This record gives sequence, structure tokens and C-alpha cells, in this order.
Amino acid sequence: MSLISLTRQERQVILFLIVIALLGLGINFLTKHFSQIRVIGYISQDIGKINLNQADKEALIDISGIGTKLAQRIIDYRQQKGWFRNIAELKKIKGIGESKYEAIKDYFTVDRVD
Repeated sequence: MSLISLTRQERQVILFLIVIALLGLGINFLTKHFSQIRVIGYISQDIGKINLNQADKEALIDISGIGTKLAQRIIDYRQQKGWFRNIAELKKIKGIGESKYEAIKDYFTVDRVD
């Protein structure tokens, strides 16, 4: 049986099924590469923003401009000083000057964790 002998409606159904299968593969790929636990645990009520008071090293590294060393400094600061009270406290961390702060500040929120 060839595709040419199929009716237009049958070809549309086959195309629809192929598109759905590809979407499923894409969703499967994304969920395996981006931990759902991280998404649920570190994104606050400000949709798309990461809570500085909960984020682990991997979540911080996902932010453009933050590497492993800077992520560790942020975690160390949080462990030494307690929870972040505001995002501007990031400027107190070595390696975060005004320009770096301006580039990353919109990715974060500082919901308190008790």
C-alpha cells in the first residue's frame, strides 16, 4: 500500500499522528534534561525566577553568566550569612560587580525559606 493511494483525510491523520509522536519525543527529551524536581523546588511564585534561598549549584549554573565558582560563592554566602533578604545582596559576593548584577538580577527572587 502506498501513500499515494490513501485518501486526503487518511494522509492528514497520518501526518497528525507523526506530529503528535514528535511532540511526545520532544517533551520526553526536555523532562529528562531538565529535572522536574529542580523546576518545582526552585522556581518561586514569580514564574521563571529562581529563589536564591533555595537554589542548588546546578540551578545557579543554568543562569547565563554564572559558572561553577560563582555559583559556589553564592551558596557559601548564603550558608555564612543566612538567607538572602534582597537580590542586591548579590553585589556583596566576589565576582558580582554592577554589570554582572544587572545581567543576572532579573533571574532571581528572594522568597524566605523557614
